Amino acid sequence: MIAVAFVISGPALLQVAGAQSPAATSNAQPPATDTATPAIAAAANRLLQQMGAYIGSAAEFTFHAAITFDHVLPTGQKLEFAATEAVALQRPNRFYVEWTGDLGDRQLWYDGTTVTLYDPATPFYASEATAPQIDSTLEKLITQLGFSPPLDDFLRSDPYQVVRGNVQYGIDLGINDVNGTSCRTLAFVERDIDWQIWIQDGPQLIPCKLVITYKTWPGQPQFSAVFTDWDFAPRIAEPVFTPELPQGTVKVPFQTVAASK
Repeated sequence: MIAVAFVISGPALLQVAGAQSPAATSNAQPPATDTATPAIAAAANRLLQQMGAYIGSAAEFTFHAAITFDHVLPTGQKLEFAATEAVALQRPNRFYVEWTGDLGDRQLWYDGTTVTLYDPATPFYASEATAPQIDSTLEKLITQLGFSPPLDDFLRSDPYQVVRGNVQYGIDLGINDVNGTSCRTLAFVERDIDWQIWIQDGPQLIPCKLVITYKTWPGQPQFSAVFTDWDFAPRIAEPVFTPELPQGTVKVPFQTVAASK
């Protein structure tokens, strides 16, 4: 699941605001009748599956993303904010996510046994024991702790299964350019979101760009990520996956899904 932004909710708990699976805008309209049977172009489905297999089979990787996301005020005014995200991952059980943005910074560590979330603007952090696999840890974050790191779909062992599950309609829009890179553009429709993904047209089937439209939210806000610096043979130092917390930082509990209801 993709999160629009990390959010800290007071000194007594930590949480991350969640969002739905990837999606993007498309000028084409889905069939208005039966949505029980997905209508997905074979080429679009095949390329999405190949991208998922390429990323999911990688033993380790790093990437950066330049992100923009909308926030809609009660008045209906739409504001745009920006952030950058850096990700380092080693399978089967380590990742680090660093978010730096207009609305604050967050750091998320998973070292194989524990997940830790820290907001440098506060003297608090949250830490919780988790499963010894990335997929299981992400599921716990979402279903029990009520958050997911932004772009977490791409950390899974099978990204295709995660993003494909709720698709009702999908098309291949052909080749387009993203920052000088030739990319195949795919557009998908789900019940609550539309999404568009640009996948590099070359030997490395990596995402170049992602746009999500939350069409059931007031003002239909968007989330956009442009990916750079994919590296599938990185030299990741061991301490990267170990929480680095200032002296005096106080541990507080995550807000669980049950507690938030």
